[in-house]
Amino acid sequence: MNICRSSIKKSDITTTGCLHTRLKYITLLILCGIFIQIGLFTDAQEEKNSRVRAREIGINIGIYPTGEHNAITDVPGVKVGHVTLNEGDSIRTGVTAVLPHDDIWKSRLFGAGYTIHGNGEATGIARINQAGWIESPILLTNTLSVGAVHDGVVRYIVKRYPDDNIILPIVAECYDGGLNDISGLHVKPEHAIEAIEKAKSGTVAEGCVGAGTGMRCYGFKAGIGTASRVLPQNSGGWTLGVLVNSNGGRRHQLRIDGVPVGKALDEDQLKPGRDGSFIIVIATNAPLTHRQLKQLAIRATHGLARTGTPSTDSSGEFVIAFSTANVFPRRTENGTFQIQMVVNSRLSSLFQAAMEATEEAVINSMTMATTTTGRNNRTMPAIPLDRLKQVMKQYGR
Repeated sequence: MNICRSSIKKSDITTTGCLHTRLKYITLLILCGIFIQIGLFTDAQEEKNSRVRAREIGINIGIYPTGEHNAITDVPGVKVGHVTLNEGDSIRTGVTAVLPHDDIWKSRLFGAGYTIHGNGEATGIARINQAGWIESPILLTNTLSVGAVHDGVVRYIVKRYPDDNIILPIVAECYDGGLNDISGLHVKPEHAIEAIEKAKSGTVAEGCVGAGTGMRCYGFKAGIGTASRVLPQNSGGWTLGVLVNSNGGRRHQLRIDGVPVGKALDEDQLKPGRDGSFIIVIATNAPLTHRQLKQLAIRATHGLARTGTPSTDSSGEFVIAFSTANVFPRRTENGTFQIQMVVNSRLSSLFQAAMEATEEAVINSMTMATTTTGRNNRTMPAIPLDRLKQVMKQYGR
């Protein structure tokens, strides 16, 4: 930046008739632009590299251990894919796909949906709760792109299974219009298809990715977060994973592991904004039926409440839960199929796991997100990790 300031003189700008001077000035302006872009890229990359998950700064939620990746993909067979649209100064959106099973299009899994507060949209919930199963991937996006993503899933199904395609897609939304030009309708059907095709097991990208690109939570930048729990063998040994798209809550409400973090970090008086939503997806390999999964989905509310939000009147929170244990075909020769089912006395451990993983997933969605500037030059700051560690330490965490 010093070269730009020191090398451009007023005489250079005002002198006319000197082509050499003008070319020199133009060249310096170009170099300034390049240096600025490099600086911005470097700063953004450095911040991204400095973001870590909650456990890496000593925040350990709950009593149960995590899975290998501490992600929803620790449940065997579950995959996650993202398409991130981060373009220009106003496009901050995307699509996230959760695939419950490699061939979910031909098989069914027990599933359940639960609405905490319904000021939002999650297509397919009525079908899930009426039939008791899911037969579609779960797609997340922004509020005005539900139709485009729904269309993309349908097109994917029709192309892949032209003779057997009567499936209702599951698409859930959160509002990202604060940072994203949401009315521009930048998400297209092909982005939904791409997210499905990109889905993979293993580590899951978090923060400002996919459907979480333009989201914020408790007055901080947020987005996609995930976590998992593995039960001890005497409690079944099953794995449970959660993925969230976090987009709600006010700064003063935020609590992490019981600590009133929001009040401690409320130095900046934020203008009241739109209350957003949370979409929560729960996966487990415990053999649960629709009824049991409905109970499990309700327990996600406990984990969400521990982060501070009361689920306000203008917010929308939906939970979708499924089990990979019983995979049954869409048709059988005799019209019946056999299943396994956990005895109810073992549900309590799974309830605890769902609560813990939900809370930690929300926290990860914030600690992994980076400061983002978007539509109308609005900036949503990332939660400051150094300050967060100090606050947690003050409370003995």
